[in-house]
Amino acid sequence: MGQSNFSRKIRELRKQANYTQADVSRFLNIQRQTYCNYENAARTPPIEIIVSLAELYHVSVDYLVRDTEMAPYISRHEKKLLNEFSALSSSKQKEVIEFIQFKKHLPD
Repeated sequence: MGQSNFSRKIRELRKQANYTQADVSRFLNIQRQTYCNYENAARTPPIEIIVSLAELYHVSVDYLVRDTEMAPYISRHEKKLLNEFSALSSSKQKEVIEFIQFKKHLPD
């Protein structure tokens, strides 16, 4: 089966985030082979998986499923920031959010 835009996009997003197929399959709570089938366009995931992938990669479901080359709605810098943020532990993510909230209240 040929590679679809969806399968190409989820493979590229996974690699940009430095995740393995095993990492993503654990996040989705599915078998690695099942996720591999999504990347190889051998199977189409259910909508719940598509929504979870959009959340994981901080992109819209629309971006994942459209057959266009439209870029995600975030800039390159925002994408890098989100990828770095996603790599942090949940406690460190909380610290970053608290720091941002603190900085928002300071004068420029």
